[in-house]
Amino acid sequence: MEQRAASESEFVDVADRRMVARAHERFAADRRKAARGGFRGAGGALPNLVVIGGLKCGTTSMHHYLNLHPEVVMSRPKELNFFVEELNWGLGTDWYRCHFDASAPVRGETSPHYTNRPFFEGVAERMAATLPDDAKLVYMVRHPIDRLLSHYLHNVNGGYEDRPLEEAVADERSAYVQRGRYAYQLEPYLEAFDRDRILIVGREELAREREATMRKVFDFVGVDTTFSSEHFQREWETGSGKQSGGFRLMDRAVRLPGLRALDRNFDRLPERLRWLVEKVVHDPDKGEAPKPELPPDLRERLAAAFRPDVERLERIAGRSFGWDL
Repeated sequence: MEQRAASESEFVDVADRRMVARAHERFAADRRKAARGGFRGAGGALPNLVVIGGLKCGTTSMHHYLNLHPEVVMSRPKELNFFVEELNWGLGTDWYRCHFDASAPVRGETSPHYTNRPFFEGVAERMAATLPDDAKLVYMVRHPIDRLLSHYLHNVNGGYEDRPLEEAVADERSAYVQRGRYAYQLEPYLEAFDRDRILIVGREELAREREATMRKVFDFVGVDTTFSSEHFQREWETGSGKQSGGFRLMDRAVRLPGLRALDRNFDRLPERLRWLVEKVVHDPDKGEAPKPELPPDLRERLAAAFRPDVERLERIAGRSFGWDL
């Protein structure tokens, strides 16, 4: 499988476009308010921590674990997508600042669309030009084929994807493949930020060694590393509930005009209430949803496409992630 990144003029990923359109819809009310000058002088502060992805690599859990720390305040909603020109860059820095508590030592947000090349370019450059000089970035990664399959299920269950698995993931220009090329996604950040300001975290190590991994993350962002919480046992958006008809019905319902505010404001609910909703929607106690099987020849083609990138990522990280490709 040839390693190349095509421009959007050469290739359109329909499922990714649909998912991005959903992200765009969530902030329609904020665009109307911004057009009236509603965010000028709104206060707040720029963040000094951004979780830049990757999609389906445990970013939701990381966002919640970070937010448990008394020295860390993560944004509500979680995915602000500010540095993506096609999404919320036009809302302006006043809008962005108002999502962060200026009194918090560490203020952060999490937006997996920040690592969606080649569909979104210039994100790292905008971030470096806007954030404080001491801002830190966390990039979460995962076995690239496991991530691809989880991404496909996410799109199917969200109504973004209607193609069979083999057809959807066969073209390496798709977001299914490109988002799993982690070294490629990191390239602009390595050019725009000093290497010591970027921490790479494996989803597998977060699942396997939760306390130790969070201590490493807390040390990286400069807060008390001895902090722990019983809520570290919670895993967000990992259960099998997304495959249920009930989830699909609810996911479509919140896109209706009268219910969009509920969708937009879910992350603003108190942690305890959000977890109750999480248990109903995703049913994390049942464990992760089973992944579909790739035909052996397609799996090998995908593995061959990912191997050089994984090798580069491991050189960047200075360690092996133990992925069998």
